[in-house]
Amino acid sequence: MNLTYDAIARFYDLSHKTLVDDIPFLLRQAAETGGPALELGCGSGRLLVPLARAGIAVTGVDNSPEMLARAAVRLAGEPAEVRGRVRLVEGDVRSLTLPGAEPFALAYFGYNTFLHLDETAAAATLRRLRPLLRPGARLLIDVDHPLALSAAGDDPDFVLEDELRDPALGETIRQFTAYESVPGEQAVDVTWVYETSRRDDDATRVTLRYHYFYPHQYDLLFGLTGFRLLGLLGDYDDTRFDEDSERLIVVGEAE
Repeated sequence: MNLTYDAIARFYDLSHKTLVDDIPFLLRQAAETGGPALELGCGSGRLLVPLARAGIAVTGVDNSPEMLARAAVRLAGEPAEVRGRVRLVEGDVRSLTLPGAEPFALAYFGYNTFLHLDETAAAATLRRLRPLLRPGARLLIDVDHPLALSAAGDDPDFVLEDELRDPALGETIRQFTAYESVPGEQAVDVTWVYETSRRDDDATRVTLRYHYFYPHQYDLLFGLTGFRLLGLLGDYDDTRFDEDSERLIVVGEAE
Protein backbone atom coordinates (compact mmCIF):
# COMPACT_ATOMS: atom_id res chain seq x y z
CA MET A 1 0.00 0.00 0.00
CA ASN A 2 1.38 3.42 -0.95
CA LEU A 3 0.63 5.47 2.14
CA THR A 4 2.24 8.56 0.60
CA TYR A 5 -0.29 8.76 -2.21
CA ASP A 6 -3.16 7.72 0.04
CA ALA A 7 -2.34 10.78 2.15
CA ILE A 8 -2.32 13.23 -0.76
CA ALA A 9 -4.91 11.62 -3.04
CA ARG A 10 -7.40 14.44 -2.53
CA PHE A 11 -4.83 16.99 -3.75
CA TYR A 12 -3.55 14.99 -6.72
CA ASP A 13 -6.06 15.97 -9.40
CA LEU A 14 -6.01 19.60 -8.30
CA SER A 15 -2.23 19.79 -8.60
CA HIS A 16 -2.19 17.99 -11.97
CA LYS A 17 -5.17 19.67 -13.62
CA THR A 18 -2.95 21.58 -16.07
CA LEU A 19 -0.93 18.50 -17.01
CA VAL A 20 -2.54 17.60 -20.33
CA ASP A 21 0.26 17.76 -22.93
CA ASP A 22 1.10 14.09 -22.47
CA ILE A 23 -2.43 12.96 -23.38
CA PRO A 24 -2.25 13.57 -27.18
CA PHE A 25 1.20 11.97 -27.19
CA LEU A 26 -0.10 8.84 -25.48
CA LEU A 27 -3.13 8.69 -27.78
CA ARG A 28 -0.79 8.74 -30.79
CA GLN A 29 1.25 5.91 -29.32
CA ALA A 30 -1.90 3.89 -28.63
CA ALA A 31 -3.18 4.48 -32.16
CA GLU A 32 0.10 3.16 -33.57
CA THR A 33 0.23 0.06 -31.39
CA GLY A 34 -3.45 -0.68 -30.85
CA GLY A 35 -4.68 -2.31 -27.68
CA PRO A 36 -4.83 -3.54 -25.15
CA ALA A 37 -2.74 -1.11 -23.09
CA LEU A 38 -1.32 -1.40 -19.57
CA GLU A 39 -0.62 1.59 -17.31
CA LEU A 40 1.78 1.03 -14.43
CA GLY A 41 0.91 3.46 -11.66
CA CYS A 42 -2.41 4.67 -13.04
CA GLY A 43 -3.28 6.85 -10.05
CA SER A 44 -6.62 8.61 -10.37
CA GLY A 45 -7.09 7.63 -14.01
CA ARG A 46 -5.91 10.86 -15.62
CA LEU A 47 -4.51 8.93 -18.61
CA LEU A 48 -6.76 5.88 -18.50
CA VAL A 49 -9.96 7.66 -19.38
CA PRO A 50 -8.74 9.39 -22.58
CA LEU A 51 -7.45 6.05 -23.86
CA ALA A 52 -10.73 4.32 -23.12
CA ARG A 53 -12.65 7.15 -24.80
CA ALA A 54 -10.48 6.58 -27.88
CA GLY A 55 -11.55 2.94 -28.01
CA ILE A 56 -8.49 1.36 -26.38
CA ALA A 57 -8.94 -1.39 -23.81
CA VAL A 58 -6.70 -0.47 -20.88
CA THR A 59 -5.72 -2.00 -17.54
CA GLY A 60 -4.54 0.35 -14.81
CA VAL A 61 -2.42 -0.88 -11.90
CA ASP A 62 -1.71 1.09 -8.73
CA ASN A 63 -0.85 0.25 -5.13
CA SER A 64 -2.78 3.16 -3.57
CA PRO A 65 -6.39 2.27 -2.71
CA GLU A 66 -7.29 5.96 -2.37
CA MET A 67 -5.99 6.79 -5.83
CA LEU A 68 -7.81 3.83 -7.36
CA ALA A 69 -11.00 4.93 -5.60
CA ARG A 70 -10.67 8.29 -7.32
CA ALA A 71 -10.11 6.55 -10.64
CA ALA A 72 -13.34 4.62 -10.07
CA VAL A 73 -15.22 7.86 -9.38
CA ARG A 74 -13.79 9.39 -12.56
CA LEU A 75 -14.89 6.34 -14.55
CA ALA A 76 -18.37 6.39 -13.03
CA GLY A 77 -19.13 9.54 -14.98
CA GLU A 78 -18.29 7.93 -18.32
CA PRO A 79 -20.65 6.06 -20.69
CA ALA A 80 -20.96 2.31 -20.23
CA GLU A 81 -18.86 1.52 -23.31
CA VAL A 82 -15.96 3.58 -21.93
CA ARG A 83 -16.21 2.01 -18.47
CA GLY A 84 -16.26 -1.41 -20.09
CA ARG A 85 -12.83 -0.86 -21.63
CA VAL A 86 -11.10 -0.19 -18.28
CA ARG A 87 -9.90 -2.63 -15.65
CA LEU A 88 -8.49 -1.31 -12.36
CA VAL A 89 -6.09 -3.52 -10.40
CA GLU A 90 -4.62 -2.87 -6.95
CA GLY A 91 -1.12 -4.28 -6.93
CA ASP A 92 2.62 -3.75 -6.68
CA VAL A 93 4.31 -3.39 -10.07
CA ARG A 94 7.41 -5.16 -8.72
CA SER A 95 5.48 -8.40 -8.25
CA LEU A 96 2.70 -7.94 -10.77
CA THR A 97 0.66 -10.84 -12.13
CA LEU A 98 -2.47 -10.50 -14.26
CA PRO A 99 -3.88 -14.00 -14.74
CA GLY A 100 -6.02 -14.36 -17.84
CA ALA A 101 -5.05 -11.00 -19.30
CA GLU A 102 -4.57 -10.75 -23.04
CA PRO A 103 -0.94 -9.87 -23.95
CA PHE A 104 -0.59 -6.10 -24.07
CA ALA A 105 0.53 -4.15 -27.13
CA LEU A 106 1.46 -1.03 -25.15
CA ALA A 107 2.72 -0.53 -21.60
CA TYR A 108 3.54 2.82 -20.09
CA PHE A 109 4.74 4.49 -16.92
CA GLY A 110 3.13 7.92 -16.98
CA TYR A 111 4.45 11.21 -15.68
CA ASN A 112 7.35 10.48 -13.26
CA THR A 113 5.94 7.14 -12.09
CA PHE A 114 9.13 5.24 -12.89
CA LEU A 115 11.08 7.55 -10.57
CA HIS A 116 9.64 5.70 -7.58
CA LEU A 117 11.75 2.65 -8.45
CA ASP A 118 15.39 2.21 -7.51
CA GLU A 119 17.68 0.12 -9.69
CA THR A 120 16.73 -3.20 -8.08
CA ALA A 121 13.00 -2.45 -8.14
CA ALA A 122 13.16 -1.16 -11.72
CA ALA A 123 14.78 -4.40 -12.92
CA ALA A 124 12.29 -6.52 -10.98
CA THR A 125 9.38 -4.54 -12.40
CA LEU A 126 10.51 -4.83 -16.01
CA ARG A 127 11.15 -8.57 -15.64
CA ARG A 128 7.62 -8.99 -14.31
CA LEU A 129 6.27 -6.82 -17.07
CA ARG A 130 7.90 -8.55 -20.01
CA PRO A 131 5.78 -11.79 -19.94
CA LEU A 132 2.62 -9.67 -19.94
CA LEU A 133 3.50 -8.11 -23.31
CA ARG A 134 3.36 -9.50 -26.80
CA PRO A 135 6.63 -9.58 -28.78
CA GLY A 136 7.20 -6.17 -30.33
CA ALA A 137 4.97 -4.41 -27.79
CA ARG A 138 5.94 -0.82 -27.03
CA LEU A 139 7.12 0.39 -23.64
CA LEU A 140 7.06 4.08 -22.65
CA ILE A 141 8.71 5.64 -19.60
CA ASP A 142 8.07 9.36 -19.04
CA VAL A 143 10.28 11.07 -16.42
CA ASP A 144 11.89 14.39 -15.56
CA HIS A 145 15.24 15.13 -17.17
CA PRO A 146 17.85 13.44 -14.91
CA LEU A 147 20.14 16.49 -15.00
CA ALA A 148 17.28 18.68 -13.82
CA LEU A 149 16.54 16.35 -10.93
CA SER A 150 20.19 16.20 -9.95
CA ALA A 151 20.42 19.98 -9.95
CA ALA A 152 17.15 20.43 -8.05
CA GLY A 153 18.55 18.56 -5.06
CA ASP A 154 21.31 21.15 -4.62
CA ASP A 155 18.83 23.72 -3.25
CA PRO A 156 16.65 22.01 -0.61
CA ASP A 157 14.57 25.08 0.35
CA PHE A 158 10.80 24.92 0.09
CA VAL A 159 9.23 26.73 -2.84
CA LEU A 160 5.59 27.72 -3.21
CA GLU A 161 4.80 25.70 -6.31
CA ASP A 162 1.09 26.35 -6.72
CA GLU A 163 -2.10 27.68 -5.19
CA LEU A 164 -4.93 25.28 -5.81
CA ARG A 165 -8.64 25.96 -5.55
CA ASP A 166 -10.87 23.13 -4.38
CA PRO A 167 -14.39 24.15 -5.48
CA ALA A 168 -16.01 21.21 -3.69
CA LEU A 169 -14.79 22.35 -0.26
CA GLY A 170 -14.35 26.04 -1.00
CA GLU A 171 -10.71 25.89 0.04
CA THR A 172 -7.52 27.37 -1.33
CA ILE A 173 -4.60 24.99 -0.98
CA ARG A 174 -1.00 26.14 -1.06
CA GLN A 175 1.44 23.51 -2.33
CA PHE A 176 5.09 23.79 -1.26
CA THR A 177 7.81 21.55 -2.72
CA ALA A 178 11.41 20.86 -1.72
CA TYR A 179 14.07 18.63 -3.27
CA GLU A 180 17.08 17.30 -1.36
CA SER A 181 19.85 15.16 -2.83
CA VAL A 182 20.48 11.75 -1.29
CA PRO A 183 24.24 11.38 -0.69
CA GLY A 184 25.85 8.54 -2.62
CA GLU A 185 22.74 7.78 -4.68
CA GLN A 186 21.18 8.92 -7.94
CA ALA A 187 18.16 10.08 -5.99
CA VAL A 188 16.44 13.08 -4.47
CA ASP A 189 13.98 13.22 -1.62
CA VAL A 190 10.92 15.21 -2.64
CA THR A 191 8.76 16.72 0.09
CA TRP A 192 5.33 18.16 -0.57
CA VAL A 193 3.46 20.27 1.96
CA TYR A 194 -0.20 21.18 1.42
CA GLU A 195 -1.67 23.96 3.54
CA THR A 196 -5.40 24.64 3.43
CA SER A 197 -6.98 28.05 3.91
CA ARG A 198 -9.69 26.83 6.25
CA ARG A 199 -7.49 24.89 8.69
CA ASP A 200 -4.17 26.62 9.32
CA ASP A 201 -2.88 23.86 11.58
CA ASP A 202 -3.90 21.03 9.27
CA ALA A 203 -1.00 20.90 6.81
CA THR A 204 -0.34 17.61 5.03
CA ARG A 205 3.35 16.73 4.60
CA VAL A 206 4.76 13.75 2.71
CA THR A 207 8.22 12.80 1.50
CA LEU A 208 9.09 10.32 -1.21
CA ARG A 209 12.29 9.37 -2.99
CA TYR A 210 12.81 9.87 -6.73
CA HIS A 211 15.45 7.66 -8.36
CA TYR A 212 16.74 8.88 -11.70
CA PHE A 213 18.58 7.05 -14.47
CA TYR A 214 20.63 8.35 -17.37
CA PRO A 215 20.00 7.22 -20.96
CA HIS A 216 22.82 4.66 -21.05
CA GLN A 217 21.45 3.11 -17.85
CA TYR A 218 18.04 2.62 -19.46
CA ASP A 219 19.78 0.89 -22.37
CA LEU A 220 21.53 -1.50 -19.97
CA LEU A 221 18.38 -2.03 -17.92
CA PHE A 222 16.34 -2.88 -21.00
CA GLY A 223 18.95 -5.32 -22.24
CA LEU A 224 18.84 -7.21 -18.94
CA THR A 225 15.04 -7.47 -18.78
CA GLY A 226 13.92 -8.50 -22.27
CA PHE A 227 13.52 -5.10 -23.92
CA ARG A 228 15.27 -3.15 -26.62
CA LEU A 229 15.80 0.60 -26.56
CA LEU A 230 14.19 2.24 -29.60
CA GLY A 231 14.79 5.90 -28.89
CA LEU A 232 14.79 8.85 -26.49
CA LEU A 233 12.42 11.80 -26.77
CA GLY A 234 12.73 15.16 -25.07
CA ASP A 235 9.09 16.20 -25.03
CA TYR A 236 5.60 15.20 -26.10
CA ASP A 237 6.06 16.68 -29.59
CA ASP A 238 8.46 13.82 -30.51
CA THR A 239 11.60 16.00 -30.44
CA ARG A 240 14.81 14.09 -29.76
CA PHE A 241 16.21 14.12 -26.24
CA ASP A 242 19.19 16.35 -25.46
CA GLU A 243 20.63 18.15 -22.46
CA ASP A 244 18.16 21.02 -22.83
CA SER A 245 15.03 18.85 -23.01
CA GLU A 246 12.15 19.25 -20.58
CA ARG A 247 11.49 15.52 -20.28
CA LEU A 248 13.16 12.18 -20.87
CA ILE A 249 10.71 9.85 -22.62
CA VAL A 250 12.23 6.42 -23.08
CA VAL A 251 10.74 4.32 -25.90
CA GLY A 252 11.40 0.59 -25.85
CA GLU A 253 10.21 -2.60 -27.44
CA ALA A 254 9.59 -6.05 -25.99
CA GLU A 255 11.94 -8.58 -27.59
